[in-house]
Amino acid sequence: MAGVLKNRLLIATMCGNWQAVADKYGVGVEIDSFCQAENMDGVKGDNAKADLGELMKNYDVKVLHAPFNELHPAAIDPRARALAMERLNQAAEIALQAGINKMVVHSGYVPFVYFKEWHHDRSVEFWREFMRDKPGDFEICIENVLDDEPGMMADIARDVGDSRVGLCLDVGHGHVVRNINGAGSIDPAAGGSGAAVSRWLEVTAPYLKHLHVHNNDGTGDFHNDITEGSIDMEALFRDIAEKCGRDITVTLEVLNCENSLDWLIDKGYY
Repeated sequence: MAGVLKNRLLIATMCGNWQAVADKYGVGVEIDSFCQAENMDGVKGDNAKADLGELMKNYDVKVLHAPFNELHPAAIDPRARALAMERLNQAAEIALQAGINKMVVHSGYVPFVYFKEWHHDRSVEFWREFMRDKPGDFEICIENVLDDEPGMMADIARDVGDSRVGLCLDVGHGHVVRNINGAGSIDPAAGGSGAAVSRWLEVTAPYLKHLHVHNNDGTGDFHNDITEGSIDMEALFRDIAEKCGRDITVTLEVLNCENSLDWLIDKGYY
């Protein structure tokens, strides 16, 4: 288990001190500059792409996070679906031009808006269409946000039927949804909204390509340091070592990444 995250640990550029930490520890980077779609357009887009070019020269950039606000692959309105396709294709073009072949995308699931059967079928259609013209070495990782059970994520990845399409398990999101939906009232073994983070990892493991790791107390998506919250991080990293392939990348999506990285080093994971 010692050093299990070597060569596959990343820090997100949302972290306020990410550059200093990347310089100090030599970790890889996940680019968050384009999480807001407007940062791909006009002067903002030109500047962000120029900055990305400079970052590629100085850091080991492995992953780009695609935009997600108001973008829903399973949208009921065909124009909304077309907007999601346009924006995600725009992000993929930026990634490919920069030489980045792994991109994180949000699932876009909205409870009480999409029936799960609808979300599943429309998502499978969307991601098959999206990947149709992408290179063979380009991968996407579908991230859970409001998804309330791991099985719905795994089913989409399975049914898309493309090895380039996998999952990004965001453990902080899974923990928040679990608590908000009433963890005490649902059997964790069933994999529903009461499922513990360990259950999310177990169910999604066959399709995992990436993880986002941060902590919280279950009441909000705070992106705390990995020791500040109620997720058992030692159990999580043991599970990652035991259940996940060695090609899976892991991003610290925390506000202060140095504290979390020091913890990982102290525990022998990095």
